[in-house]
Amino acid sequence: MIDDCFDRGLLRKSVVSQNKIINSLKLSEKFLKSAKANLEIGEYEMSFIALYSSMFHSARALLFSKGVTERSHKCMIDYLLKEINNQEIVDILEVMDSYRIMRHKVQYVGSLVSKSDVEEGIRDAERLLKVVRKELKSIY
Repeated sequence: MIDDCFDRGLLRKSVVSQNKIINSLKLSEKFLKSAKANLEIGEYEMSFIALYSSMFHSARALLFSKGVTERSHKCMIDYLLKEINNQEIVDILEVMDSYRIMRHKVQYVGSLVSKSDVEEGIRDAERLLKVVRKELKSIY
């Protein structure tokens, strides 16, 4: 599966870029803030999309630290699940994959999400950002 992602150009080897890692972490923070603001005003679907985006950018920072870039959310998650040895990160990435599917349904099908789904997702996004920062502390 991962080899197929590289063969199709959905994952590509690149140079490890501290700047890309830092920018991705900043974007994760920005989307997390947006998720919380949208939750406060009852915009649950927008909040969900933002919390998923936060998780995506946290995961992307990890991907960049491995010298890989992506053109597929699924390939990125699959690659990280294979390459990351931190069980806490793996557990959150597995949850993120279910959020990836739900985000697609929200954004493209019009599915709705509940307040409690968003609250749980925000906690997961916060947790992922925290553990990714810890994991990458030596890099940035």
